[in-house]
Amino acid sequence: MAEKKNPKASIVIPALNEEKVLRECIESLNAQDCPFEFEVIIADGGSKDATRRIARSMGTRVVMEHTRTIAAGRQKGAMAAKGELIAFSDADAVLPPNWLRELLAPFKDGRVTGTLGSFALFDGSHLEDFLCATLVPFYLWFSNLIGCPSGAGSCMACRANAFKESGGFNVKLVTAEDVDLQKKMQKLGRVVFTPKAKARVSARRIRKWGYWKFFSFHARNWFEAHFLGRAESHYERVR
Repeated sequence: MAEKKNPKASIVIPALNEEKVLRECIESLNAQDCPFEFEVIIADGGSKDATRRIARSMGTRVVMEHTRTIAAGRQKGAMAAKGELIAFSDADAVLPPNWLRELLAPFKDGRVTGTLGSFALFDGSHLEDFLCATLVPFYLWFSNLIGCPSGAGSCMACRANAFKESGGFNVKLVTAEDVDLQKKMQKLGRVVFTPKAKARVSARRIRKWGYWKFFSFHARNWFEAHFLGRAESHYERVR
């Protein structure tokens, strides 16, 4: 996909040593049925593998960020974005063709400053697929409704001007940077949950951590981020 000079939207993907999954992610972005031009930016944290070579060979912009936290990667990519709207996802995500169109549709309302979508696992079990199709959308809708947004960084978007006004991501955070940005967007306007925008992500962390560690970590982190003003400071890399 050729670089767009005046894209309507920018998609930011932080990456670090993601050669095994990045190609499929970019292919899914190139296949989006979005009706307007967009660009894809890979924010690379100093990969030692072929991540940057793959990204450039597939027509994406690459920006370098050496802090190696996902918050800093998302921030670097967003600051380089040329679009009026900025969408975020992850290198291990596969995005259905309607993903960007659905994620950005609510911005037709000028009061909307941010959106968050849902997610599913592209390598999940039947039980995991069922839970992602039933409980996850309700949880995301309800938490956003009560002013405690819990959208994942793999499926969220914001207005570029609101992003800049808010200061963007808190690069001091190791985790919960996505929730922190959504809370900032709520202060500037409306954040909308759009369930038809569904990122398909890898279950690799669930497989390595196990269910108990995975869900207890994220439940604790959600509580700390919303009610204690802090977030977990360690998040091991899983590749």
